[in-house]
Amino acid sequence: MGWSTGRGDSLMSPLYGRTATFLAGSRRTNLALARTLISSLTKSRVPCAVLDIDALYSSNSDYIFASASEEEARGTNLIVPEPGSVLEAELANLLSSCSAKVLIIDSLNSLYHQLSEGERGSKNSNLAFAVALLSYVARTEKKAVILTMYQRERAARFGQRRPISELSELAVSVSMREETLVLACERGSAWPGKRLSLSIP
Repeated sequence: MGWSTGRGDSLMSPLYGRTATFLAGSRRTNLALARTLISSLTKSRVPCAVLDIDALYSSNSDYIFASASEEEARGTNLIVPEPGSVLEAELANLLSSCSAKVLIIDSLNSLYHQLSEGERGSKNSNLAFAVALLSYVARTEKKAVILTMYQRERAARFGQRRPISELSELAVSVSMREETLVLACERGSAWPGKRLSLSIP
């Protein structure tokens, strides 16, 4: 099934004004998620900004942007931190992408580990502040904020032994069945029945 504005709306509409953590089971699944998100956004002409901490988007751009024309791809601002850069400054660059309606961070786990190095307590505080800020921007500016992480990394804990994925308003597991991406809400609700199946473009 090909993408259309309607298909893009079915994926994205419930996410505006909220933060959502997408939990992928593998790198292959995360790549399929990235390709599906970018296809949806570019075909619908929705401006997007990606903070590509793990270099997933930049190193796999041929695959992820395969369904987008050069003109459509211009609507995506890809921010790839330089080695040794201060991640807080890169986060500020993401937030300054005023025209972007969707902000994507790949990945939440890397954001946690690379925010100002220090004691675990300060890392927890920095991450909590960063996600709270993203949540405020999502809510007040009606943006969708998408955070990705691998399910195997959910052991990373934030305060009170809670997984860091609980900092966002939604937690969505991502799995693949042949050429279909299956999204299932683990916490919170987005789509009817808390599930959405999409053809991978």
